[in-house]
Amino acid sequence: MKIAIIGAGAAGLAAARTLTESGYSPTVFEKSDRVGGRCATRTKDGFVYDTGASSIAPRGKLLQQVMLETLPHDDLHLIAEPIYTLKAMRVEAGDPLRMKIDRYTYPSGNQTLAERLAQGLNIRFHQRVRDVSPRNGGALIDGDLYDAVILTAPIPQTLELLGPYADSRGIGHVRYRPCLSVFLGFAQPLAHQSYHALIEPDQRHPLTWISIESQKAPGRAPEGHSALVAQLSPEYSRSRFAADDQDIVRDTLDYVKRLYHGLGEPTSVDVKRWKYSQPESVAMFDSANPPGARVLIAGDGVLGGRVELAYETGVLAASRLLETA
Repeated sequence: MKIAIIGAGAAGLAAARTLTESGYSPTVFEKSDRVGGRCATRTKDGFVYDTGASSIAPRGKLLQQVMLETLPHDDLHLIAEPIYTLKAMRVEAGDPLRMKIDRYTYPSGNQTLAERLAQGLNIRFHQRVRDVSPRNGGALIDGDLYDAVILTAPIPQTLELLGPYADSRGIGHVRYRPCLSVFLGFAQPLAHQSYHALIEPDQRHPLTWISIESQKAPGRAPEGHSALVAQLSPEYSRSRFAADDQDIVRDTLDYVKRLYHGLGEPTSVDVKRWKYSQPESVAMFDSANPPGARVLIAGDGVLGGRVELAYETGVLAASRLLETA
């Protein structure tokens, strides 16, 4: 069976691994030059920082055994400090249940997980798929016939690929929020905090998330330096998405300095724009994937906006496809 998978994020990699373990050789089409999707890491000026998913919390899902047992895990780092809340720019202890969740990262960045999941898979980078048209139980992908395809891109992109064929899948209502993710690196240490990250639960203040990368895991900043990643609210991100980087950094730095007095000017900055950061609503996996379908839809838009959930949908889609083989 000739199988295509669109996207090399967590869902696409999960689907490809599941099919490969069953004896198939799927082809993964990835438009960028890397795997991981929104599980993304950058390095700059000696700093290592996650611009998308800040940590990985498997929560007993299928990813847990793979990450903790199957893949190399000697360098997998259990984050010691919890997540606190940020209300009206005041730090408060977080939800006790949320604080108990095990969260992991890698000193080399969370993209490490995706790179390990991708080992041995047939991935074609810089391959932007333009059209997916169901045909005779399979699908034409840019004119090439496949027996089956699993689409794992954010739902708005999947809708574009499927065109009128998407109407029957019950995914048209899924909407995503944008996010501006801002890295700030400082040539001075930041005092150790009792948390590794802050979340603004109401998502109303422009600063909705901040992660202390240099505390989250070792090796994230040069000795004597500190690193922060701030994520800005959907409203701010939507209105300032096309703004100059320096304006976005200036606004972010103003909020950060209110939290951490004494910080000077950053010596390294970066801005990552996520057009489709997280789904604000999701479709039901079973509704999106009727029995017997050879064109399947996976990804966070059919379950939930976390790495372990996206991975789950990739396994589900591959398993559903294997039932039709």
